[in-house]
Amino acid sequence: MRKLLPAPGPLRPLALATLLSRVGNGLLMTISVLYFTRVVGLSIAQVGLGLTVAGLFGLLASIPFGHLADRRGPRTLFVVLSLLMSATAVLYIVIGTFWQFLAVATVVVVLDRGSNAVRFALIAGVVQGPERVGARAYLRSMTNIGVTAGAGLGAIALSFGTATSYRLMFGLYVVLGVIAALVVLAVPRVAPQPRTDGPVWIALRDRGYLAVGALNAAISIHYSVIDVAIPLWVVEHTDAPHWAAAVPLIVNAAGVAVLQVRASRGIVDTTSAARATRTAGLLLLASMVLFAAASAGAALVAVAVLVIAASVQTAGELLQSSGSFLLGFDLALEQAQGQYQGVWNTSTSVSSMVAPSIMALLPLGLGVPGWIVLGGWFALVGVLFVPVVRWASGRRLAVAERG
Repeated sequence: MRKLLPAPGPLRPLALATLLSRVGNGLLMTISVLYFTRVVGLSIAQVGLGLTVAGLFGLLASIPFGHLADRRGPRTLFVVLSLLMSATAVLYIVIGTFWQFLAVATVVVVLDRGSNAVRFALIAGVVQGPERVGARAYLRSMTNIGVTAGAGLGAIALSFGTATSYRLMFGLYVVLGVIAALVVLAVPRVAPQPRTDGPVWIALRDRGYLAVGALNAAISIHYSVIDVAIPLWVVEHTDAPHWAAAVPLIVNAAGVAVLQVRASRGIVDTTSAARATRTAGLLLLASMVLFAAASAGAALVAVAVLVIAASVQTAGELLQSSGSFLLGFDLALEQAQGQYQGVWNTSTSVSSMVAPSIMALLPLGLGVPGWIVLGGWFALVGVLFVPVVRWASGRRLAVAERG
């Protein structure tokens, strides 16, 4: 059991807090849409519009809250934001109109995106150097375990299908969020960064960091392949049984939970991170070709190809995420980690917003050619990482030497 735990220190309470909060996230991912439509009475279009508007406001939250973490210290700010988010989420239980839903969802998403940026600043403050990558990898494993467990709890509510069962799950989400926030108080306090002369929004002026962040957003589109494109692809374009739509998700979740920490061990600097991301792009290309090939075989062949494709995709994801962990930290200036993590978090948020539309246009809209185009995109972006990261690292070193 001890081998499953991180070494004694700040990572242990962070891991427990992550596990608890992600159980709540997995729970809501399972029940929220059905609750809003069946219990509150909103239409699918209203739910989609509300979440889109909330997501747009959320994009504006990461950088300011990250900057505030630099100025005030990330630990207490993270706890405050997490408690405020839990308190606001309680209102989901009593909303009854679209406008109430929109208001609550917007506040929750803004606090969620802001707290994520602050959380990354907290990790940067309590874990140093190459250990940051291992810490992020371990926390991502906890995330997958928590989301899976939360989905199982959500399934209990779905089996009952009553308004009370849904509301009890929202209540459990709030309780888990409060406990997770309080657990973070066991993490050592990180001192605020001293004020320095020069521009305030230094991360937004760092062209090297912004360029790598843009590439990270471009390749992170692959996260939507498993949960957005694959279910419809399997059901509508292959001879595999419908239950096979869940197979790639299971392979991916299990692979990340078990192998994320191991995959991060060889990534120790920006050069190795860029090369790992280049390899990830090529693996993602191969997996897209395999997913497309699943439409050409009989049922058993299609299932086997889906398993292989998901395994290759997961290998690419493990390398890409590990490289992202290091680049997001190491290309940032230490005195503004919160602000930089806000920029990095914004890049991934943009990716998650546009990815469903790209899935609809390419693999689901064009079929096999769309899969090939998508895979080529991942490979191209992965290859670009090496020269762009080299350029950004040179700029980062020059700034550090001047400072």
